[in-house]
Amino acid sequence: MMGSTLESWNDHIANDHIGHGSLSRRLILSGALGLASGLARADPPTSPPVSETRDGVTLTVKDLTPRFLDFYRAAKGLAPDARFAVWKARYDFAAVPPTPEGDRMARKMLDAAWPRYPTALARISRGAGGMRPPPLGVAVAVANLLQAERPVRIGLTTYVGTFETNAFTNDTPGGPVVAVPLEIPDEVRGLLLPHEMTHAAHMLTAHLAPGYERTLGRVVFEEGLAMRATQRLVPGLQDYRYVGDRNWFDAAMADRAAILAALRPKLERSDADTVLKYTMGQGATGREREAYIAGWLAVGRLLDQGRSFTELARIPEDQLPAVAASALDSLGASS
Repeated sequence: MMGSTLESWNDHIANDHIGHGSLSRRLILSGALGLASGLARADPPTSPPVSETRDGVTLTVKDLTPRFLDFYRAAKGLAPDARFAVWKARYDFAAVPPTPEGDRMARKMLDAAWPRYPTALARISRGAGGMRPPPLGVAVAVANLLQAERPVRIGLTTYVGTFETNAFTNDTPGGPVVAVPLEIPDEVRGLLLPHEMTHAAHMLTAHLAPGYERTLGRVVFEEGLAMRATQRLVPGLQDYRYVGDRNWFDAAMADRAAILAALRPKLERSDADTVLKYTMGQGATGREREAYIAGWLAVGRLLDQGRSFTELARIPEDQLPAVAASALDSLGASS
């Protein structure tokens, strides 16, 4: 069940060969606008949130583009140290932990991205209003696929990242908020948006508990659901396009027996070390994101067994590890 908004993007995405190695990694944002070393705080421009509603789905968009463009204009011609100081004072938004190590990561990412921004300024300058595909249409298509109970309310933060294609979703006290970068090609965003909107709608439909801590089984299930929903809404691409880049996907599929066997006994765990190991860390076979390949296979098996997206989206959180385990067992993980 694919809405017309997404149909028009299928041909564009089919011709895009950019990998999604960091697709939908959930990281903590560096969200505090602090003083940059010795630099007085700037008063960056802001845009008031804008809400749109269609078919019982309301999307409230907060656009950080004006803040980025203010930083970009102020930083032109500056040396890297001074440029980062201006970034801290005027923008300070990146998909990194809010720690000193996060600042070091952001500095490295900014330095690498800086020469590329001129090629993306046309896309960036369109801001949230010029985003393609239109995000409200994607949100409605996802809500229809999951048969989410109306009203559905989702927040959307549009920002300028560092070309890492790292969209993410946070479950906040006010509801789920999807964050999507604007500097990346529209074709890439055409896969990121339905993936993250599925996370948001799934949080609402299954009443998932907010907060970063979650079982590995929940991570496997919700990532698998998001990837398979994206495949349903934007069909016709090679499987790796929904999961990761081709080399990563082929290698992970070749090692899938070892990955599933390692994950299977740990699905009930929610400690940070376990979840990190199988998402961003070096997993059982020495590669990151092994939970994603497990989720792709597990939810694929559940759909093949006749389970619907509507049914899967309503499984209570405390049952997700067992459901994921059953699917992995049917794939031979317990043998």
